[in-house]
Amino acid sequence: MKILLAAPAGRRVRGIISSYCKEELESLGLEVSLFNFEQHPYAKNRLISSLKSIIRAFLPSLPSPYDISPAVKSSTDNRINEMLIEAVSEYKPDLLLVLLGENIQPQTIKRINQAGVITVNWVFDTLLFPYRRDYLRNISYVYDYIFIIDSLDILKFIDIKAKHIESLPLGCFPRVHRRIDLSKEEFRKFGSDVAFVGTLSPERQKILEALRDFDLKIWGHWGQKSPLLGKNYQEQNVYGEGAVKIYNASKIIIDIHNLYGVEKEIFNVTPRVFEVPACAGFLLTNNIAQLKEFYKVGEEIIAYKNIEELKSLIKYYLQHEQERKEIAQRAYQRAHQEHTYAKRLKRLLNIINDPKKEINLT
Repeated sequence: MKILLAAPAGRRVRGIISSYCKEELESLGLEVSLFNFEQHPYAKNRLISSLKSIIRAFLPSLPSPYDISPAVKSSTDNRINEMLIEAVSEYKPDLLLVLLGENIQPQTIKRINQAGVITVNWVFDTLLFPYRRDYLRNISYVYDYIFIIDSLDILKFIDIKAKHIESLPLGCFPRVHRRIDLSKEEFRKFGSDVAFVGTLSPERQKILEALRDFDLKIWGHWGQKSPLLGKNYQEQNVYGEGAVKIYNASKIIIDIHNLYGVEKEIFNVTPRVFEVPACAGFLLTNNIAQLKEFYKVGEEIIAYKNIEELKSLIKYYLQHEQERKEIAQRAYQRAHQEHTYAKRLKRLLNIINDPKKEINLT
């Protein structure tokens, strides 16, 4: 089977997930070509490219023309869609697998369908975000298959007109998410009693402020720093191997869903629920209903309901090292056995090969 993977590229989270999917599909013996729908064709001109490099060197945070000019965005998106159709025509895939693909237009997918290509979209962000929900409503009807990371319970509250839809969460990538040996220097740099890795939203920051009396290190991305957490901030934009070192070196990793405290009910777990256990790290995560589909809560993973319970659990598991390690080991085995990207993609392909097992909502 030939697969055209339409996905972001690069070193940030979305690009990293794309690379995991490509590698695992290839490991299954499939032929895969990557089409980066986030590329900016207007920047391929040598003069523009040179100017861009110079400007970026002096103004690294300057927004792209794509992000500030509606005319540039519209023109670029149209060109990206033309390029995707050209790529399909040249590569002649059996299947087009799109990872979200916000700028891929419905009429483009219709044309690809007419060429006899199976079209699939794996929406790897929660539909609780209104902009993701609106996007899926606009495009879901044209794809042959839609996979979402939320549990299907979310469909009780969101009307999606899809031909076929299924829940498919993210996972871990064992060639990256694994136990590793760290030097004493790496333990000092990356280790702490408590660690958080991710983007700091106001709600997440509020929770971390309540944990400032612990030996806490914060890694990831933030805007304005909280004066209460000044000494806790470490490095920004930590991904891949950097995050793995933190998961291996820290005693407890805190997972805070980005909608915790905002939505009454949350239908998906974060990628850390798979990545941290795969590194044999001990994770404290939100008590979300979907969690019990993946682990034995209380035996393989520990969940908290509120800040006070989180603080209590941190104190307990810092004092009970052996119990903490045993729970982490059970989660490690479960993650590597059941929650890898290879397992997820095998399931995706099996559903496509046997559509009778799929849930039909039309």
